[in-house]
Amino acid sequence: MSRTHHALRALSVGAALATVVALSGCSTIMPLFGAQPSQNGASAAGAGSTGKDSTAADLSAVTTDADLQFASVFTDMGSVHPTVDIAPQLQLKLDVWTEQKTHDWTPMADKRFSFVIGVYDNRVPAEASFDQKRRVYMSNISVTAKTSTASGVVETPFALNTDPLAVTLDPEALRSEQGLGLLITSPKGGFQLESQQIGVLADDTEGLMLDFAMQVSFETSPLANTYTTQVVHQYVPVAIFSEAVAAASTPTPTPTVTPTPIPAG
Repeated sequence: MSRTHHALRALSVGAALATVVALSGCSTIMPLFGAQPSQNGASAAGAGSTGKDSTAADLSAVTTDADLQFASVFTDMGSVHPTVDIAPQLQLKLDVWTEQKTHDWTPMADKRFSFVIGVYDNRVPAEASFDQKRRVYMSNISVTAKTSTASGVVETPFALNTDPLAVTLDPEALRSEQGLGLLITSPKGGFQLESQQIGVLADDTEGLMLDFAMQVSFETSPLANTYTTQVVHQYVPVAIFSEAVAAASTPTPTPTVTPTPIPAG
């Protein structure tokens, strides 16, 4: 199994450690632009009809930053890890993080995020053989960002819509023989993209909502080779700070007093 494949597993467990990977060392895949995917099957917005979405708890968290007007766990923590059950005890986890200072995210600033998608079959222990786990494949990944502004004008500064097999970082990615896409069941499968760039925003932007839409097909039972397809959405709010607030929050350096040298002799 390749190093990249192990990295997928490690990042999906500990993506909150945003400093683990430096931006200079990332394999950057710039955003691909396109329309939203067609929803072939039952759409699961947030929790869907089969599970409970932890995003709701994330959104209800109260920020401790007096300057933060757009409630965002991602902005407070630098990462967020929502989960949703796409079938009984079949959990999809999304890890989103950045290596940047999120309180420096202003309309003009460079704003980048990375993410990992993985699925865990909790009907069996994590160490159980892979043949005891239900296989889940992802055939499309779409990520869009829509802004919230003081003026009410909505922009879409980021849009990604692609086949995950076309952009995966894993050179040994496993695919469905039935054309259902990329395997994302842990520990053999998963999907990762790094350093996705959000564009320039209007000056009055207060925040934006990232909408991750994943078209997935999950096995009804291990080795059954019959699948149910649905589109799962996960949402990540991100705060955007005004240039003035960002400048005011930057501490002014204190000058160091240099003593006057005493002439020799």
